Amino acid sequence: MAHETTPLRWDWQAAELQRQKHFAKMVGFGTLTLVLVVVVGCSAMGDQSTVSAIRGDGAASTTCGTAANEAGYIKLPHKQDDQYFYWFFESRRAPATDPLVLWLSGGPGASSLFTLLSENGPCSVNEDLSTEINPNSWNNEANVIWLDQPTNVGYSIGSPADLDHNEDDVQDNIFWFLQGFMDKHPEYQARALFLAGESYAGHYIPAAAHKIYRENKAKRSHLNLQGIAIGNGLVNTVVQSEHGLDMVNNSYGVKLMEDETLQKAKIAEKQCTLLVAACQTNSSVCVDAGNFCQFNVMGAYIGAGRNMMDIRQQCTELDPINCYGDLVPRITKYLNSDVVRSYLKVSEVHPGPYETTSEEVEVAFAADLMKTFEQHVEELLNKTKVRVLVYHGDADLVCNWHGGLAWTKALQWPHQQEFNAAKECAFKVDDKEVGSVWTSNRLTFLRLSNAGHLAPMDQPEVALEMINRFLRNEAM
Repeated sequence: MAHETTPLRWDWQAAELQRQKHFAKMVGFGTLTLVLVVVVGCSAMGDQSTVSAIRGDGAASTTCGTAANEAGYIKLPHKQDDQYFYWFFESRRAPATDPLVLWLSGGPGASSLFTLLSENGPCSVNEDLSTEINPNSWNNEANVIWLDQPTNVGYSIGSPADLDHNEDDVQDNIFWFLQGFMDKHPEYQARALFLAGESYAGHYIPAAAHKIYRENKAKRSHLNLQGIAIGNGLVNTVVQSEHGLDMVNNSYGVKLMEDETLQKAKIAEKQCTLLVAACQTNSSVCVDAGNFCQFNVMGAYIGAGRNMMDIRQQCTELDPINCYGDLVPRITKYLNSDVVRSYLKVSEVHPGPYETTSEEVEVAFAADLMKTFEQHVEELLNKTKVRVLVYHGDADLVCNWHGGLAWTKALQWPHQQEFNAAKECAFKVDDKEVGSVWTSNRLTFLRLSNAGHLAPMDQPEVALEMINRFLRNEAM
């Protein structure tokens, strides 16, 4: 398991020092500590919801192509001065009928704008800060919102009193953001809605879906939630902690640790699971549980000299996001450029610089990290018709596919036995086998080959076909 400059990343030194400043009782491991990073009264909303928004002019150098787009802020009515920033792109195909997707990156503290510009958005950023159209953008067949959240992530901003600490805060914020967006765009009120994200969004998405379900049931609102998609997500921390070492046996033939190291790590893995289980009823142990697991279990992989988010790559960087060259500084520079800030109209609301991740949010969510949220997925499967897609790039160590399949099989719902008995079938795109799929009724687990933690970046065509089939409710 793990932490994020996009979705879950590993930052051993700086983040640990930062956390020690805020948590006097934290278990410290000197300069060698892993940090998990990763990674969506209504009638009264209207006048409060929108701060600013703009329509795109189609200039590819700034707006990522010709699809109509809008960037702006939604002010959250239940907060003091919390303003959520989003960048919305209409579908390239049929915006009047295609579904609405809300994308959430992980972290905690990772900006969804980073994912937009590096994984599944309409364009990527070149070295000269021009943009290049992405033919495999997830808005090919969907209207997509990339949302910066929680509070103070990316270009979203709030007062000190608005700082979030857990999924209770997150679910309320996402719900009210969607209410504000629907007030502004009533044409999407009845449209099929999907929540999608990666990494720590394995916390965000189940919580937000739970909130939507409860509000719909109470008839306080109606959001037409049809499905959730979680990529390489941290969802059931207890079950996933039991599978932290499973990648030692991997399909890439990569030796990840020596036998002696493995034996010590296996002993630690059992203690890790006990601590994570205790965290579910005693929040005071959650920070220590996270640090113990990250150092003693995930830390055992470090000697292999591999990218923790993609074992196919040799990389000795302690923070694996640095294994991707200048990607982070390039996107940061682009989003801080005068022309882009002017286009997005962020300066009046957010005068400070854009950062891909927020250390403040990372620290604020330290006790939330090892909490488990599969109960909300069970609720969706038991009480609604919402469909669930769980997908994992199988070269990822941060949230590996073994743990993902295990927590999916552990879900308590009427079709659990059928799902667990489902055969592993080939997932094919253009008649080429690109992964494996397990599915029954409304639950699907997909293992993507030759992809790591950032699956849409590693396999863009495959990831696009995956999400489009899911949105269309087609067989994988």
